[in-house]
Amino acid sequence: MKAHILVQPYMRSKGEDVELPGGDPDRFDTLLQRTTEQMKFADENGFAGFCMTEHHFQVEGIETTTNPLLWNLHIAQNTKNLMVGQVGMALTAHHPMRLAEDLAMLDHMTDGRLFVGFVRGNTPRWLNNLSQYLDITTTQSDRSKADARNRRLMEESWQVIKKAWTNKTFNHYGEFWDIPPTDITWPFPPTKAWGGEDALGEGDILKKTGIVPRPRQREGRDFPPLYVPFSWSMETAKFWAKEGAKLVAFVSKEEFIDMTMDLYIEEAHKHGHTECTVGNTLVLGGHLTIGSTEAQAESHYRDFEELFNFAYNAPPYNVPMGRVWKGTVNQVIDQVGALKEKYGTEEFVCWHHVGYFEQEEELEMLDNFSQVIKAVS
Repeated sequence: MKAHILVQPYMRSKGEDVELPGGDPDRFDTLLQRTTEQMKFADENGFAGFCMTEHHFQVEGIETTTNPLLWNLHIAQNTKNLMVGQVGMALTAHHPMRLAEDLAMLDHMTDGRLFVGFVRGNTPRWLNNLSQYLDITTTQSDRSKADARNRRLMEESWQVIKKAWTNKTFNHYGEFWDIPPTDITWPFPPTKAWGGEDALGEGDILKKTGIVPRPRQREGRDFPPLYVPFSWSMETAKFWAKEGAKLVAFVSKEEFIDMTMDLYIEEAHKHGHTECTVGNTLVLGGHLTIGSTEAQAESHYRDFEELFNFAYNAPPYNVPMGRVWKGTVNQVIDQVGALKEKYGTEEFVCWHHVGYFEQEEELEMLDNFSQVIKAVS
């Protein structure tokens, strides 16, 4: 059994009533130290990976996951074995060539411990800010014109990244990206000598380009493994099935997971990923509120439930909590064991809320779940 930790860092703790903690440098230093200590503990106690979502401008101190790539590098430098990744980077908020290069560099700097994940983005305050030059907004998978445009950008940006990772040089001309632009005159002697025989066209117009570096090569693939979070959009699930990605699901309704995985595996096989099964593709996640006693577990759950209903199951998100790793060690062993038996999956995720509880409590939660890992493995 592999257990990854999806860290949601908070710069405000339970019960605090303070304005704008997210911009406080002292609070960030504290968060950095606490997260580092916890991930070192996780690395030494059986956890397999570390990841974050991507959010910006969270000045209220809620879910302060600014720049997961820098977090990945920091955690990798302070651990020995943990995989590091993102669940995920918003493809609609980044230039795909820049993101392809950054991730490839990170792959090398982490000695190949990287996994990658991509999303369309669900937070207008930051995504609409960063994507305004492309006239992109967040959507709710409502099949509107804005939703369709957002999805087309996500899909095209991934195709650019994939081309950049799997080709020494390439070009791409689509709805959103021209790579390279068709008006670059590039009479650069090193390009003529070493840039590939088809890099330049008539009049020294640049015809192809590439990224530096490309990712590390792996057996059977040219780039890091894909872990893609899933909530409810079947279109998104089918798109990533074509790419052979692992599907990370925090949905608690098993009948919905069953329906999704039937479609997902069918689509994956249709596009040549015949090695994909439910067991090696589905990654099941839950919020970590485990306790050493039933009373402690119930207290952790109620405290987190209050936060979740205030900050997530509220406008503009209005999302249900989903699965929770709730109860004592033995109770969570039963929960994980039942899911492992039903789906055959070997990978799970703990959605861990660093900085919200006391440091000792959060370390205790990780220690308790490490006992689950040992019991179910």
